[in-house]
Amino acid sequence: MPDFARRSARHASFVIGAVLVGALLLSAAVSLVWSPWPPAEIDIPNKFAAPSAAHWFGTDSLGRDIAAQLLVGSQNSIVVGVVAVGIGLVFGVSLGLLAAARRGWVDDLVMRLADFAFAFPALLLAILLTAIYGPGLLVSIVAIGIFNIPVFASIARGA
Repeated sequence: MPDFARRSARHASFVIGAVLVGALLLSAAVSLVWSPWPPAEIDIPNKFAAPSAAHWFGTDSLGRDIAAQLLVGSQNSIVVGVVAVGIGLVFGVSLGLLAAARRGWVDDLVMRLADFAFAFPALLLAILLTAIYGPGLLVSIVAIGIFNIPVFASIARGA
């Protein structure tokens, strides 16, 4: 492991990414036990307040504390990332292994579906699902998960 740490410390982009992921995980952990204000509390007299000691990043158009919303929002970011990648991993690896094991027409079908999914813009799929099912966290997770399936299927089949 020390060899990995030494090699990765030489790459600035890796270090920056690790620091950002660490900050996201830290803010999610902190938001579980403490928040400067309730994230959904509306305070109309203090709307669009500038950053101050009371509101570190200021307030939005309804007077909600932006720092509290960022802390609580980091939990959603982690959940979306983990669950969406999990969906793509489970279904994609299953399809990729099926295609690699069966070969023939099964392989052709799975890989052509993966090619079709690669050609279909992910944003268009997200808009389509949102139009059908309405906005929400679950729809976002499913859209991202579906887009990850062909990626994992191709990698699993190739391996």
